[in-house]
Amino acid sequence: MKGYWGKILHIDLADEKFTVEEPEEAFYRKYIGGACMGAFYLMKYMDAAVDPYAPENLLVFSLSSMTGAPISGNARHCVTSKSPLTGTIASSEAGGYWAPELKFSGYDALVIKGKAKNPVYVWIHNGEYELRDASSIWGTITGEAQDAIRKELGDNKVRVALIGPAGEKLVRYAGIVNELKHFNGRNGMGAVMGSKNLKAVAVRGTMKPEFHDLETIQDMAKIAVDKVNNDEFFSLFKKHGTTLNVEWNSPAGGLPTKNWTAGTFEEQDNLRGETYYKKMMKNPGTCWACVQSCKRNVKPGIEKPYSIDERYGGPEYETIGMCGSNLLISDLHAISKANEYASKYGIDTISLGGTIGFAMECFERGILSREDTGGIDLKFGDGELLIKLTEMVGKREGFGDLLAEGTFLMARKIGAEAERIAVTVKGKEFPAHMPRTKASLALAYACNGFGPDHVSSDHDSGIGTDPIGETMQGMGFYDAVDPVELNFEKAKLFAYSQRYYSALDSFTVCNFCFNTWSIYNFQDLVECVRATTGWQYTLYELMLLGERRVNLVRAFNQREGFGRRDDMLPERLFMDPLDDNGPSKGRTIDRDEFVQARDHYYNINGWNPDTGNPSETKLKELGLGWVIDIIKSSETKTS
Repeated sequence: MKGYWGKILHIDLADEKFTVEEPEEAFYRKYIGGACMGAFYLMKYMDAAVDPYAPENLLVFSLSSMTGAPISGNARHCVTSKSPLTGTIASSEAGGYWAPELKFSGYDALVIKGKAKNPVYVWIHNGEYELRDASSIWGTITGEAQDAIRKELGDNKVRVALIGPAGEKLVRYAGIVNELKHFNGRNGMGAVMGSKNLKAVAVRGTMKPEFHDLETIQDMAKIAVDKVNNDEFFSLFKKHGTTLNVEWNSPAGGLPTKNWTAGTFEEQDNLRGETYYKKMMKNPGTCWACVQSCKRNVKPGIEKPYSIDERYGGPEYETIGMCGSNLLISDLHAISKANEYASKYGIDTISLGGTIGFAMECFERGILSREDTGGIDLKFGDGELLIKLTEMVGKREGFGDLLAEGTFLMARKIGAEAERIAVTVKGKEFPAHMPRTKASLALAYACNGFGPDHVSSDHDSGIGTDPIGETMQGMGFYDAVDPVELNFEKAKLFAYSQRYYSALDSFTVCNFCFNTWSIYNFQDLVECVRATTGWQYTLYELMLLGERRVNLVRAFNQREGFGRRDDMLPERLFMDPLDDNGPSKGRTIDRDEFVQARDHYYNINGWNPDTGNPSETKLKELGLGWVIDIIKSSETKTS
């Protein structure tokens, strides 16, 4: 078998037991790796109604056949578990250098269960594995823990995926970080890791997997080099990375501002990509073998007004949007310092900014008082306060303990008035792209299996201009549709592109290199799969893979009691017009249009529109007949 080792390492932390599973090739071809493989293990080997913090919750680190092939955008791994933020199955992807190192260590995935008696870390190297004591580094920030692990192992090339104090203290949106700045950020995967007393997974390998066609792999790598060096857009994206979204979202009034009450920020020029590049950065960062190099760094030597440690990287657009404009903060130094703390403590900056923005609005409206906040004035626009609150969340200290629960649980504790202005779906905060200006995201945020996510489907701009691009025509879109319009075409856009994005997450490749607008197109990905595996893989099979993962997620959530009623936007998006003087002023989402589009989405997917759940026919079509028995068994037990 090419592209894989054919080995999956199962780790029981409670019993300190390791088991190597060697699946057949048919298993790998059906579930591939990444997000689809993670969903398989949770659906197959976890009972219903397991608490996310229970030892029985699985934590799956998974790669794919692509991992280890030196092609741009091919340095990602996926972590899948049941989320403490949403209660659904969830996955989170990260780039960096950890994924290829695990592949070179001899394994395709790790399936972790149980809870260690004392803090531990996993050490994997060239096929060997062991648990090591982590008591001395429990409670330390990520940089100190990584340094200590490398020193103990005597190798500075060891790659470490680890949690900070936020994960240890079960901050519900804690993440997992490698190289101190590449995050499995969303859905609380770091908190699950902390609940297991697992500080880190350290990997080091020198074994090379066998690939089918090295010549084609080298040719694909050269394509990226040529495009980034000679194409104006890809060169610009290398320079500015995701911070370009400030420029892209602002003209449409789509920059989240003041806890989602406006779409235009008067000081947005201070947050632009060019501004960040000139003030904060020397050179962009990158991931293993990637020429696109879009990662935001912080240049060394910044001491004023805040001393910023460049080891922890710089803020991407989502951080700038949610911790910047969303909080009416335009100070890039303050945002970058808060980003440093988030990296040190291991915190998702999207949920962090969403939760702080919600708290600030509650304070402004008088729903929260200084007595509730421990004497803190939660005022919009205060960069120093953002830094302070980030550290308090990481430590679960004072008012930070409540913020660490996330917007949904915090609002429930405060009361109905707070719940009315909370911007969450399935308990999870929105990322920094506005459904009022990108209408398909209204469906994506509501119906995505693990809550609002900006990289689970294509955005409306993909079909927003005439003529439609060649790639989107290849997905079946021929006529331009206004980005703010919510209709059947937008339901189709979400459904079709969600399948493709799920395939990308299953092959653990980067959206910024393999996408509808990026370096490689659909056929390029298929060629890469053939080159790594030798399979006569097709685009049709790739789309079925993505659909299989989407349905696995949906079936898991059905077993957990989720359905149509949970696929609903916050009330304020329907009822509260945007309050600014920008192009989106006064805009809301039409409830009837949303419900109709949601039904279109269900029907396109072959799901029951009354429940929002997959039909038995759809599951069987995708080779998931075994899931039907699991769902029925769970329903019998709970009836």
